[in-house]
Amino acid sequence: MTISARPAVPDDAAELLRLRVVMFESMGVDASARAWRQACLAHLREGLADGSLIGAVVDAPDGSGLACSGLAGLSPRIPSPTNPSGMTAYLSSFSTDPRWRRRGMARRVLQLLLDRLRQDGVERVELHATPDGLPLYRSFGFADRPGGREMRLRLGEADYES
Repeated sequence: MTISARPAVPDDAAELLRLRVVMFESMGVDASARAWRQACLAHLREGLADGSLIGAVVDAPDGSGLACSGLAGLSPRIPSPTNPSGMTAYLSSFSTDPRWRRRGMARRVLQLLLDRLRQDGVERVELHATPDGLPLYRSFGFADRPGGREMRLRLGEADYES
């Protein structure tokens, strides 16, 4: 069976959402709330239409939707010595339907996305990897991020002094 990935289009949004739910559930995250799903579906459709999201997918061999997907969110940042263009992509929503795992689909999706990002002049690509995804990402040259510890503040939930 030859596996090929193709660019995602706005009409793939419902299947991209389904695979995103699969991803969260495989990580032990409760993805049952409706509000985030509706917002995500709209974001996927709009982002794929306006180019702020780039996606790659593999159609299920049995014609039942998508077997695998991955997305890249594009963000301009302030140019720096290590990223002169300032363009950054954040990879997310890498998910393979359990029926189609271990067939090289995620590798094809990642290759298509990276080829597209290179073509578009993106110089920095970042992601958060699960233990299952680490070998794939490392095989493409991804490495632990240097330059300090990643930190996050959730506004509205933080308890800090002013």
